[in-house]
Amino acid sequence: MEKTNWYAVFTAARAEKRVKERLEQAGIENYLPVRAVEFVRDGQKRRLEIPVITGCIFVRVSEVNLPSVLSIWGVIALLQEKQVPVVISDEQLESFKILNERAETLEIVNEGLPVGSAIRVFQGELAGVQGELIEVAGGQRVVVRIPYLIECVARVKV
Repeated sequence: MEKTNWYAVFTAARAEKRVKERLEQAGIENYLPVRAVEFVRDGQKRRLEIPVITGCIFVRVSEVNLPSVLSIWGVIALLQEKQVPVVISDEQLESFKILNERAETLEIVNEGLPVGSAIRVFQGELAGVQGELIEVAGGQRVVVRIPYLIECVARVKV
């Protein structure tokens, strides 16, 4: 059996959910991180799930099957460095999933954050997250980095 890895793929504008459906139809394991947002429209409160990372979905495939992912309608490109697809480790993606699903607030930042101590959260709502612990404005935050793509920050109590 071929070794599979997680990769980030970029989608056409506002096509993340349709690409997810097509990937599932093709039997390709994927993860589309979404967050629920509430807004008021026509005087009614509505709830909508929006992608955490606009235009991006994660897929788990072997390297030889990457061309089949790129053939899915709505997939534009792979996240690459020097024309080589960037592999996202299982630990990074699992930590990102935990943050997305359990953290009360999640902040996606694009600028570099100070490098801190490597940590793993053992208890509480973010148990299992691996990342860096940094101190920002007197509060403790966990940072999960996916190289070349994002940094996610969640506030934790220590």
